[in-house]
Amino acid sequence: MNHRDVMSRHHGKSAGVIKIILWIYSSCTFFILLYMIYHSLRPKQDILSNTFGVPEKLSFDNYIKLLVNDGFFRYFGNSVLILVVSLALLVLISSITAYGIARFNFKGKKFFRIYFLIGLMFPVQLGIVPIFQIMKQMNLINSPLSVILVSAANISMPVFMLTDFFAKLPKEIYEAAVIDGAGEWTAFGKIMFPMASPVVFSVCITVSVQIWNQFFLPLIFLQKDSAKTVPLLVVKYTKNLMNTMDSAMAVSTLSTIPILLLFIIFSSKILDGVTAGGVKG
Repeated sequence: MNHRDVMSRHHGKSAGVIKIILWIYSSCTFFILLYMIYHSLRPKQDILSNTFGVPEKLSFDNYIKLLVNDGFFRYFGNSVLILVVSLALLVLISSITAYGIARFNFKGKKFFRIYFLIGLMFPVQLGIVPIFQIMKQMNLINSPLSVILVSAANISMPVFMLTDFFAKLPKEIYEAAVIDGAGEWTAFGKIMFPMASPVVFSVCITVSVQIWNQFFLPLIFLQKDSAKTVPLLVVKYTKNLMNTMDSAMAVSTLSTIPILLLFIIFSSKILDGVTAGGVKG
């Protein structure tokens, strides 16, 4: 048996172990989701007194209470607004920044690449005091714009991924666009950016999870009930879990479904984005 066969068998065993671990993890996650949905259809007393037994009945009363009485759609609308606008700004800023770093040679180019790489290590919580003071001076407290601006500024990871992609694109593509009369912005908007769509999709889905589930920023900036988001509603019901377990299960289910659907619908796009970094120059 030669060295190549040994390495191939070794990689095959490693891949098998990784698949088993991923299947176990996925099965546990799926079971937890089903368990949460199951209990969301049960009344509180039944959950507490007959947790593992067969329920007397299943109903959508917990969901009706959330949707009709507790204004879930208001929280949901705030979360969707923050997510959509934040993503649009983040993709615009990060793609232009990444393209500039990858495409042009200038002093400090290496510094900027390292700067954005270091930015991955520092969470926004470290600078929340000065950020809060800035938002207060701009009268943006209790406005979704405060969360949107801070979320859209979190471009370290997108810039890092997109810079690597743009840097590996063949220069002949850009040169052909110039020959056809395209300017810098036209080449970027009509050729380079569309080619980066797999990476952009991957960035969007990854960042969407962070923005949708973020609790800290809305907690600090959105203090009025009319401006609060879904994660704050989840915390409202999980603070005193024994008294609100039925509602907590229902709101947790409703908050999980949108982002789960995004993953299911765009799962192939995420894989394309991960492999797109393998473009050869």
